[in-house]
Amino acid sequence: MMLLTTVIVLSLIALSALLLAPWSSRGEYDRDAINQALYRDRLRELNGDVANEQERAQLVEELQHTLLQDIPGGAKAQQRPLNRWFLLPGVLLLVIVSLGVFWKTSAVNRVQELQQVVALTPELMKRALDPDAEPLTIEEVARLGLGLRSQLETQSDNPQDWWMLGRIAGLLNNYDMSVQAFAKAFQLDPKNTDLALDYADLLSRSTDPRDSQRGGEMLRELMNSGSTNVRVLSLLAFNAYEAQRYQDAIDAWQMMLKLLPQNDTRRAVIERSVGQAKASLSVQATTGK
Repeated sequence: MMLLTTVIVLSLIALSALLLAPWSSRGEYDRDAINQALYRDRLRELNGDVANEQERAQLVEELQHTLLQDIPGGAKAQQRPLNRWFLLPGVLLLVIVSLGVFWKTSAVNRVQELQQVVALTPELMKRALDPDAEPLTIEEVARLGLGLRSQLETQSDNPQDWWMLGRIAGLLNNYDMSVQAFAKAFQLDPKNTDLALDYADLLSRSTDPRDSQRGGEMLRELMNSGSTNVRVLSLLAFNAYEAQRYQDAIDAWQMMLKLLPQNDTRRAVIERSVGQAKASLSVQATTGK
């Protein structure tokens, strides 16, 4: 808005300068009048001060010559002054062009786009939470994330929105934003087991050793609190395996096998993972690494 105000003010100044500036040729007439007045004054001085008629005539001739040199050569045809209101269309064009440039280069259109995205946020959120609804496209996911960020600027105490923003940022491969959003959600709702599990999942898969360690600690805290569901065990096993704590990974996978039904297709994958962890543990024991 500051830029828009500046454009308007400058345009008004230009309009005032064009319409109110004293455009005329009166300056030339004033110059002639001044020269004539000076000539008469000087002529009176010569008549009063110079007694010698021949010398006075010579001085008068020089004075006339000086006056003629100060008169512009050639008589200029008197022209009718330009009507200033003829300049009004040009000024209006200047204003229109300035506003057009402002519209293209300013944040006004982006603000309007953001307002439209915010208006669509409830509908996009409803679709995202409805398993039977049409899945969101990547573009719609990005719009939902933008709408949530704008919404959280004024309603920052909603852990569900922070949670959703963290999941969306994860889908968009924005790890830093995802971690920040999950951290805020967990701070607002630390007793939410599902939220803590999602947060720990994100951290445990991080390439940052500190985040991965923090994720493992959260998973063990969930285990100690009695949350021995399959997902907790799976994430705990993965985190331990990535940290080369193979025995911890084996223990977690074996606990998963006890919880899963005999006909569960995941059992075969887990059994292969246990075999790989045992082989890695054997190599580790042999090499000491």
